[in-house]
Order: sequence, then C-alpha cells, then structure tokens
Amino acid sequence: MTEKTDLAGSLLNKLGETVHQLQRERGCAGLFLDSLGKIFARQYDTQNGRVNDAVAELRTFLARDEAKKGLPNGFWSDRLMPLINKFEQIDQTRDKIRLLAYRYTQALNTYTFSFTVPTIDIMIELAQRQEGYDSKLVSAYSNFLQWKERLGMERALGARGFHTYSFRNQEFCDRFVALIAEQKAYFETFKALASADQIQIVEEHVEAGDFDALAEVNTLLEDGAPLGEIEKYTGEAWFELLSRMIDGLREAEQKLVEGLVQTAAKPANSPAPATRQKGAVAQITQYRPFLKSLPMLAAIDDHELDELLSFAQIREYEKDKLLFLRDEPATRLYVVLQGWVKVYNGLETGEEAILQMLGSGETLLEAAVFLDVPTPVSAQVVENALLLSIPAPVIRQRIQSSPQLAVSMLNTVSLRSQRLVQQLELSRLKTAQERVGWFLLRLALNQRTPDGTIYLPYEKSIIASYLDMRPETFSRTLQKFKQDGFEVSSDHVIAPDPFSLCEFCDVELAIQCVRASTEECPRPELSDISFRN
Repeated sequence: MTEKTDLAGSLLNKLGETVHQLQRERGCAGLFLDSLGKIFARQYDTQNGRVNDAVAELRTFLARDEAKKGLPNGFWSDRLMPLINKFEQIDQTRDKIRLLAYRYTQALNTYTFSFTVPTIDIMIELAQRQEGYDSKLVSAYSNFLQWKERLGMERALGARGFHTYSFRNQEFCDRFVALIAEQKAYFETFKALASADQIQIVEEHVEAGDFDALAEVNTLLEDGAPLGEIEKYTGEAWFELLSRMIDGLREAEQKLVEGLVQTAAKPANSPAPATRQKGAVAQITQYRPFLKSLPMLAAIDDHELDELLSFAQIREYEKDKLLFLRDEPATRLYVVLQGWVKVYNGLETGEEAILQMLGSGETLLEAAVFLDVPTPVSAQVVENALLLSIPAPVIRQRIQSSPQLAVSMLNTVSLRSQRLVQQLELSRLKTAQERVGWFLLRLALNQRTPDGTIYLPYEKSIIASYLDMRPETFSRTLQKFKQDGFEVSSDHVIAPDPFSLCEFCDVELAIQCVRASTEECPRPELSDISFRN
C-alpha cells in the first residue's frame, strides 16, 4: 500500500460523509417544504450543522500539503476547488427553503444537481485514477454510490408521497416507479460486479427487514396496487425507515473504501484479452475522432479505445430494417453514426409506443449489454442509417479491466433513464404546442444550421407518434407556429428569430445550448441546475 492510495481512501471517506449528510439534508428539506415549515424544522437545522461539519472536515483535510501532493495531476485545481467553492452557495439555498421561497422540486434539484451528483462524480473519478485500486472493485464501488444516491432520492420522494398523499397522482407514481427501476439497475449491477466480500459487507450493515419493507412498497407501486395497500406509512415513518437503511449503507461504504485501499498493493486480476481482429480498426479510422468525442468513450485512453474498436463492425441499414425485438438476447451494443433509429414497444392493441428517436452519436442497448439481460425494447431504422456495433461479450470483458469504460457506460445508462422520464413527463404534462416546441428546439440545437433552418429528419407521422399525438394534431400545431411567424414547409421549419423557441427549453436542452449561462440566455434558471455545474 502506498501513501497516495491511503490518502485517496481518506479523501473518499471525507467526500462520502459530505454526500451522506447532504442526502439527509435534502430529505429533511422536502418534508419541511411540504408541511410549510410545520414539521422537520428542528431536524433541518440539525442537519445543516452536520453538513457544515462534514464540509469543514473536508476543507481541513484538503488544506494539508501531503493531501494535495497525493492527488492525481490537476485534480485539486480542476475538480476539488470548484466543488469546495460550490459548497459556499448552500446557505443561499437554505435561506430560500426557510422562507418557503423554493418549490419542492426546485429544492430537490438544487441539492441533487448542484451538490450530491457533482461530489459523487468526483469520488468515482478519484477511485478510477488510483493506479493500485482493483478495477473490478472500483466498478462495484461506483455502482454502490449511485445505488445509495437513488435510495436517498426514494427517501425524499417517498416521504413526500406519504405526507401529501401524492401517490394518488399518477404522474408522481410514474416518476417514482422510474426511480425504482434506476435504483434496482444500479443494485443489480453492483451485485454482478462486486466480490463476495463486498456483497457480504452490504448484507451485514443493512437489516434484512428494512430491505424487505422497501421491496414491499416498491413492488406495490410497480404493480399499481390499491392505495389502501400502499399508504401504510406516514412521511416521517418512511423517512426514518430509509434513513436507517442509508445510515447502514454509509457504514458499508466505508468498509468498501477500506477494501479498495487494502488491495491497492496487490496486482489486479485482469482477464486475458480476447483475440484481436486485424484490420477492423482501419475500417473505422474516419469515425475515430467522432467516436472519441462520445461521452461513453471519451474517458478511456487511446490504446483501450483502439482495442475496443478492433472488434467493431460498421454496417449500412435501409429504412424500415428491424434491428432487434423485445426480449431477444442483447448480443451487440450499437452506436448511431448516421441516420435515425426508433426505440419502441408494441402494445396489445397492435399499435406501438415510440419511446425514443436516436440519432447520430447515440447508443442502443447499453443497460442490457452491461447487465447481460434480454433487450427491454424493440428498435427499427426509420431513415437509412449507418451503425457501428460491438459484441456484447467484448464490452463486458473490457468493463472488468477498465473502470473508465464502466463508469462511462453507467453515466450513459443514467442519462438515458433520465431522458425516458423526461419523455414521459413531456407526453403526460405538456400541451401539444409545448411538445412540438421542445422537439423543434432539440432539433435546432443538434443541427445548428448557419441560417437557422430546422430540418425535420423523418416522416411527420413518426414525429407525431414520438410526441404522443395524432398526425393531424401535429399538423394543426405546426400551423399555430406558422401564425406566430414561423415558416413551415413539408420538410423544414424556420424560426423567426434565434430566441423564439427558448420558452420550450428544459434542463437537458440547456446543457447543449451555447447561450446558456450567458447574458443572452432568457432562461438562466435552467443552467443553474443543469449538469453544467
């Protein structure tokens, strides 16, 4: 064991304690706001102090010269300093919460995207960059952190559901069920990657009865059980149940970090590389810079990328070509180089529900390949497309030896899950005009044409289905845009000015916009809570 790995372990625990206390403060803030300050005021104040103590300990640790020297190059200035500075903004958030000037979702998003998620990202990156850490154990640890964060979100949302009877609202239930799916995916991936010792650590620190109680409520929600069966907790009782679990997971987390440090002096047991297919890399040379820019592949080094791409194939697919059907084995991971692919599920009525439309740079089947499970959806080419594919066994083998690839895939899966939730919200909560405006803005940000022309990339009937509306509704909505000064043609739309679609922006789109966080942006509140932070 080296001094650097020991320091990294200490820093991981300091960061982990900060995240843990922030997660609890987030839950306290939710109950405080939902009750209009009538309950959890004392708990919220107490938790503020615990977070302040954790941040103070982190600052003290990082002020030591040996701590800075033990960090990877640039990690202090590029990653930790911005995070420490960000913590200085937390008192402003607290003041707004105490004045009830924040809506519940605003508070939840601020804690999540401004504080907990950036800190977890730094913890994962730090573990990845420690040369002595076993890559498989790091991958399991990364999944554990993400799983614990989703449980923290379940604590906050569930407390709201039981306190305000929000489980009687279908949109709230859909959101909660989507969160359950994320939580389960990270937990199953953790179990798939973890060593026997890591799994035992978690089992020893969480009461089996608490696991069973959580699973019971989650199953009832997933099955759409009657409210009488679901509403068995008060908001406070649910908060305490989940807090007991999460406190146990915090103790387990410390043991997992200890295991990383203890194995740092041992050589990692990496699987033997698969036979390299000569000549495959040469076929995709022209696409290599493009592939390197993708979030899933950007973090791995050039040698690893070349090794991975040596197994890849590039094929052209004609319009209407079926790629795979639901419940088939996930044999390959796909990257869209050109064209469009629709991801859908068939309905009992014989119709289909389009879940996503994937274009250049987007991937298919990351979660199914990662977890080694059947495909959860079907996919079909809707415009002539060029796709790169990599065999699923190769991906899974590389994940064992490359924590960078493992975390990048997890981030991709998480982002995909977030987009599915946003798509659900889009179809259920927004008007037809809001849906079409959002879609046009998304196209505009992706295409960035010099003259501002927005090209419709596939048939209007498919666009309408994707936006969960009838084709005639889509046509009527385009006519309303025409009345507002938009030029509407059969295959393109021209906006009257660069800001005419900004009212339809959301957090995801704000991340892609070059005007976000500038004085030109008419929606600065979106960039404040986006992943740009």
